[in-house]
Amino acid sequence: MGFIMQNRSELKREKAMPLLYGLLFVLIVLGVKLIIVAGFGSSVPFWDQWDAEADLLYRPFLEGSLRISDLFASHNEHRIFTAKVLGLGLFILNKGVFDPMLEMYVNALLHVGALAVLLFLMQKGIPGSMKPLLLTFATILFAVPFGRENTLAGFQSQFYFLMLFSFLLLWSVHRFESAPLKWLAVVALAAFLSFFSMASGALSIAAAAGLLFVRWLAGIDRKAPSAVLSVMLLVAFVLAVTSTPVIAHHAGLKAQDPLEFTIAVVAATGGGILYLPLAVFMFRQLIRPPSAGSHSWFIFSLGLWMFGQILAIAYGRGDEILTSRYLDLFAVGILLNAYCLMILIHEGLRPVLARNCTVFWMFLVITGLGAFTPRIIREIEDKKMVTIRNQENVNGYLMTGNVAFLQKAPYSEIPYPDAARLKSLLDNPTIAGILTPAVNNHNTNRGLKLYTDKSRKKLMLAGSLMLFYGAGLLLLITFWQAGKEYEKEA
Repeated sequence: MGFIMQNRSELKREKAMPLLYGLLFVLIVLGVKLIIVAGFGSSVPFWDQWDAEADLLYRPFLEGSLRISDLFASHNEHRIFTAKVLGLGLFILNKGVFDPMLEMYVNALLHVGALAVLLFLMQKGIPGSMKPLLLTFATILFAVPFGRENTLAGFQSQFYFLMLFSFLLLWSVHRFESAPLKWLAVVALAAFLSFFSMASGALSIAAAAGLLFVRWLAGIDRKAPSAVLSVMLLVAFVLAVTSTPVIAHHAGLKAQDPLEFTIAVVAATGGGILYLPLAVFMFRQLIRPPSAGSHSWFIFSLGLWMFGQILAIAYGRGDEILTSRYLDLFAVGILLNAYCLMILIHEGLRPVLARNCTVFWMFLVITGLGAFTPRIIREIEDKKMVTIRNQENVNGYLMTGNVAFLQKAPYSEIPYPDAARLKSLLDNPTIAGILTPAVNNHNTNRGLKLYTDKSRKKLMLAGSLMLFYGAGLLLLITFWQAGKEYEKEA
């Protein structure tokens, strides 16, 4: 009887551990983000925010001319419906004050939430003993602020919406065969919102269709509902691609020749080595396909999605592929490869080979983290100094009307690439009137006051406590588990 009770106790503990590690992941990663935003964020709108939000969203909303179609209108190559809806909701919540700081805090929640969803779905297919390792690795990986540009810009929620709805789309398509009627609405909604978050959401739809096509070729999912869904997804993909505008002045950003494209792909994949575990996993999946209900198909679809994102960014941005705004996406690829490496080891990769491969792969990842971190810290500090000058110059013009405040180098001195256009925006009383008092001293509406020094200190403290307790508990649990393993061996 005691043995049975002990087994039940251990089983409950095994089920609870992933939830606990998930909580620690949220505490640590969200804590880091709160510290960065509170310490280095700014309520000065930056570049695209002046047009896409201030002029084309909040101004017509206040003037009563905003149309539903405006929410679906293109912004460069993208149709950022989800970002516009979020921005409008936060603008209303903030009592008509346009505060990028509020957007940054919400984006932090959105990013961590999307990653938590991914981890929850991924850990379903990994052995219980490896779940803590996966979640610990994810915590360390995402605590490094690779995407500092996204973290410190309120107008980047589209990246996080893309992640969230792509993960949900791929999971629902993976599970579609088990209950078509149950999952159809989720598939349709997630596919729609993926594309209307970013243009590369079309590739999420393509990955979902690719999953069904591969399973059909393997002969493990040839039921009529899945065949119909694959055709619907293919049609949706074609519609998404054909409705994506081509921006003439972005032509120079694209890879100019096959060599530049190849170099970009090599840079994003660490010479291909960082993505070797995923490539091996997907190859094994193709030559020995499991049943349609196997969790490994979800990982396979994530692999299709990840490779699609890499190829699209390599083509669209060429040698700028490692710009910080894309690193949040690429970090997901690193996590995916770590997962595949764990699965390959568990499924019988020769012990010596497994150990050597793991050590080498982890060495590359840690080296990369170490190489990126000083640069990230320096860029965050530089960004802070730039935003201080941006705020001083915008406020100086609004207070004095002296155009000399705006006739300075874009980015380093003013938060917009065209001084004349920025002047015309600031001269609009509706736009000038929605800026925070920190940006326009004439304004008295402070909204939720998240830009103030008092709010910054409170959120800095909250982030610090979350990081401290999360990291402390993670260490305690790690040592406790090591002690339990030692007792078993003894």
